[in-house]
Amino acid sequence: MTAYTTIAATTDVPLFIFGDHASCHIPREYNNLGLSGDDLTRHIAWDIGTETIIRQLCAHFGCGGQLANISRLVIDYNRDPDAAGLIPEMSDGTIIPSNQKLTAAERQNRIERFHVPYHEALSKAVRRDDNPLVISLHSFTPQPITGEVRPTDIGLLVRHDVPTAEAFRDTVQRNSPQLNVGMNLPYSAYDLNYTVDRHIAPLRLRHLAIELRQDHISCEASAHAMGDMLAKRLTALI
Repeated sequence: MTAYTTIAATTDVPLFIFGDHASCHIPREYNNLGLSGDDLTRHIAWDIGTETIIRQLCAHFGCGGQLANISRLVIDYNRDPDAAGLIPEMSDGTIIPSNQKLTAAERQNRIERFHVPYHEALSKAVRRDDNPLVISLHSFTPQPITGEVRPTDIGLLVRHDVPTAEAFRDTVQRNSPQLNVGMNLPYSAYDLNYTVDRHIAPLRLRHLAIELRQDHISCEASAHAMGDMLAKRLTALI
C-alpha cells in the first residue's frame, strides 16, 4: 500500500487540490488498530466525502491532485512528525488500542513508511505549475461526541492568504446564502495547519483550506452536489 494517490493533470489549469485525510484505509498488518464496527468508518478515521469531491473537482478542471491512502488513525499527515497527535491514542472519546504506548521504533516506522513519502510527493506537486491556486480539502462532523453542535456549514482555515479566503467566502455567501461560511471555524489555521504551513505558505501561493460539514456530503449524491457548487465558486478565483 502506497502512502498516497496522485491525480494527474489533464489540462494546464493552475489549480491543485489535495486531501490529507481522504482515506479510512488501515493496512491489514495493523489489524484495524484494535477497532471494530463504526469506529473504522466514522469521522475519527477520515474526512468523510473528501475523496469524492477532490476527484470530482480534479476531473471538472482537469487539474492535478493528491489523496491520502491511509487513515489518520494510522498516522495524521496534517501533523508535525514531532506532534503528540501524529499517531492518536484517543480520538473524540474513542481509545485507539494499537496506538497505545508505541515504541519509538514503531513510531519512526510509520513516519518513514507513510508520512515522509506523502509530504515529499506533495512538495514536488505544488511546484509543478506557475503560481497555482492550491486547495486543501477537509471535512468535519456536525457534532463531536465530546463537543458541541457546529452550526458552520463551510469553514475556511485562514492564516497566510486572507484575500483569497475572503473572496471565496463572499462568492459562496452571495450565491448560496443558505450556507453559513465561517473563518477559522470549526478549527483555526493557527492551531491545525501543518501541511499548508510546510508546503504552501513558504512559496507564497494562493490557497484555500476548506472544511465541509459532513452532513452535507455524507453520500455520493450530496457530495457531488457540493462539488458542483464548489466548482462554480472556484472558477472565478482560478
